[in-house]
Amino acid sequence: MMRRLRAAVAAVALLGLFSGLAACTTGGSSPLGAHFIVSKDPSASWWPLDIWVEGLVPGHQVTVAASANSSGRWTSRATYGIPADGVVDLGTAMPELAPFSKPDAMGLFWSLARSGAGAASTNSEWGDGTVTIDLTASVDGRVVARYAVHRMGLGTIVASHAVFDSGFLGDFFSPTGNAIGLQPAVLVLGGGDNGMQSGVLAAAQIAGFGFPTLALSSFGSTGGVLQSGTLHAETLVAALAWLRQQPGVDKDRVFVFGASRSAPLALWAAVNYPSLVFGAFAPSGTTGVICTSPVPVPAITVGGAWVPCTTGTSVVRAADVLPLQEIQGPIVLACAGEDETLPNSCDWMTAGERARGNQFGDTFLRASGSTHALYIPPYTPLYLPPSPTAQATENARAAFWSAVERTLHSASRT
Repeated sequence: MMRRLRAAVAAVALLGLFSGLAACTTGGSSPLGAHFIVSKDPSASWWPLDIWVEGLVPGHQVTVAASANSSGRWTSRATYGIPADGVVDLGTAMPELAPFSKPDAMGLFWSLARSGAGAASTNSEWGDGTVTIDLTASVDGRVVARYAVHRMGLGTIVASHAVFDSGFLGDFFSPTGNAIGLQPAVLVLGGGDNGMQSGVLAAAQIAGFGFPTLALSSFGSTGGVLQSGTLHAETLVAALAWLRQQPGVDKDRVFVFGASRSAPLALWAAVNYPSLVFGAFAPSGTTGVICTSPVPVPAITVGGAWVPCTTGTSVVRAADVLPLQEIQGPIVLACAGEDETLPNSCDWMTAGERARGNQFGDTFLRASGSTHALYIPPYTPLYLPPSPTAQATENARAAFWSAVERTLHSASRT
């Protein structure tokens, strides 16, 4: 579980300190020589940045390198040709040699890698505190500009507290910003993938967008989405009721979020409790209720009784797809073209889209080349697969979370 309040006050103060500065900040060896320009610093880890280097000598190559210390040493680098104006914009310049193949201002951030180690696989590595990423620009082997970018983790900025006395166990994430009036809220169902704290990350991300969010615990003693993958409807209803009563929450604009194995649970909740749930976010999962395997156990129970579920995912039958047309608000679904966990993820989404029909505000994202975990927040190497699918997965993450934020803002009635 991510660290909670101990750094939040300092983080807010730090953001306030920089709020009066110009939109772009510069750094480098000399104001008259080569220097970096970064659109915002410090910045939250879920915010994309514009980064470019000015004052370079045209006709040469520049190597821009990034390095960071977060549970080890992380590095990444890309080489660019220097155009006639001496300016290399990382968001538009085509890299000549890099771990990403297209212009990407955040490419040096998500492609950071440890020598001889695997991908980042714990929230503490990139999700908790502030990580300083040191940028250097080198021409002909000589460093001509430096800049330190401060990336503030989700656990640093977003305050949360445990909820354990209302018929469920979870964590409430307070929204950032100073929204006026009532705002949409989100209930996040955990239990997406074993060992991956995707529910906590998603809840913090959504609260970072400015919306109150409750993450239902995956290991709650009173129920919830248990390690076995079973959702107790009574716990779901208790969590929704609690969230709808919180200050600042628009009780008629509550969404449910579920990724991977929890995706169909979120859709089921939106279908079966239209008076409590407005819309749903359901990436990388089926659009029908699947029994937990290999020993069949219920995916959902109501009053102790099983909700009908299918025992396999390999064949997509219309009869197994939830009646998504009954969800009153917008839904956001996403599937991965190279999904290693659910190879026919896009077939399930297509069947769900067919059942849903044409509804205003819906988003169906087909991420060609992406792997399963496209629902992890972007711009860090957290849970990112190795090349060649890394860039496609990162692109899918950015597109999915952009759709989530856009949908929530569109649902706001203030």
